[in-house]
Amino acid sequence: MKLIITESRIEQIIQKSLSIVFDGFEDIRWNWADFNCGWGVCCDIYAVGFVLPNRDHDEYIFKLADGQHYDDDGDYPEEMKGELPEECYNQPDLYDPRFDTIVFYEQYAEKLEDFLGPLDKVKTPLLNVLNEMFGMDAKVIIFI
Repeated sequence: MKLIITESRIEQIIQKSLSIVFDGFEDIRWNWADFNCGWGVCCDIYAVGFVLPNRDHDEYIFKLADGQHYDDDGDYPEEMKGELPEECYNQPDLYDPRFDTIVFYEQYAEKLEDFLGPLDKVKTPLLNVLNEMFGMDAKVIIFI
């Protein structure tokens, strides 16, 4: 007997798995991510950070990033390291087309992989689930 799992079924499994593996995933919160800018912590207008409840504001499980401009090391031009950019005064728009990449952090990816198996096999359905859950339109997911 051969077991066939449809794409919609694997997405349901992934959505339930996220809640099982990450306590409070359904209550995740998001805002502009931070980066260390030398002056302290600055608002990263190229990334939205997603944080589990009861975690520090910069303990991101994943980020929604501008794939063209985002730099995980925060190596941005000097003008981003001064005053708070105007965008940072407002909530980020998760459906903004420039936010096209999900950056999933290794320690969390490993937990998910332990539960689901190799992430390269569930990469696309995971991307679809995250897009649907949070009203995003990311095109790529990477694990770092």
